[in-house]
Amino acid sequence: MGGPLARPERTDAHPVIREAQRGRRLPRRHQALAAQRRVDPSAGRITVGEWSQRWLAAQGHLKPSTRARYEGIVNTQVAPRWERVPLTAVRHADVAGWVAELALAPATVRYVHRVFSLLLDLAVRDGRLASNPANGVRLPRVERAEKRFLTHQQVRDLADAAGPHATAILMLAYCGLRWGELAALRVSRLDLMRRRLTVAEAVTEVRGHLTWGTPKSHQHRSVPCLASCSTTWPRWSPGEHPRISCSSRAAARCSVTSTSGVTCSTGQQSTPGSTV
Repeated sequence: MGGPLARPERTDAHPVIREAQRGRRLPRRHQALAAQRRVDPSAGRITVGEWSQRWLAAQGHLKPSTRARYEGIVNTQVAPRWERVPLTAVRHADVAGWVAELALAPATVRYVHRVFSLLLDLAVRDGRLASNPANGVRLPRVERAEKRFLTHQQVRDLADAAGPHATAILMLAYCGLRWGELAALRVSRLDLMRRRLTVAEAVTEVRGHLTWGTPKSHQHRSVPCLASCSTTWPRWSPGEHPRISCSSRAAARCSVTSTSGVTCSTGQQSTPGSTV
């Protein structure tokens, strides 16, 4: 028995709730029941449209390109169906039917479902939903296309046909760079003596503007280059530190062609340190 000020334990509470109150770990099958008792019904009356904007605003940790893709999916796929629906009115069967009706490629359908599930996950963590109605939805299977790899001769032929962009072809083929990493490569990160380059940033186009950031792995790496690549690098005189940059939208398609400057795919020419 407790003291005169001890609070008596409720005998009418559900045994699962009593276990949770005592700090004991619940079996997984009972976790949903315990969560339902913690959900505020009025908090789930917010519409999916309003909640999706709050969710997007909380995605500051994402890269601009990823956030733009999420926002595009919310506006073009999620909003037309769910914008005016309260969170508490979203049902698993309705989500499954909506996913089945999406006239998109299987990989895109899975991506759309992922975005919708992520915003509902936040509603669960925020105490607005007891569980995520998008969990367990059957998704279309993605068939992997057979990958095709070029032979060394095919790479050389492609580089020859690319003319002034031969260097870009060789570096993409033999250095393992992603396109955005190659486009963001600076002359200062080329080590001509050791035939290595440093991948420290990447560039992508978001809503018509070039956005610079870290590589996909968020880590710098040093990459070796074959002699066939490094011999095509331009030769700058000692002490010369050209900076390759373009103000046009074609900046990501620039390649070094001579010691005097850069030639863009638009045909514009710039000198080292200048901006087209």
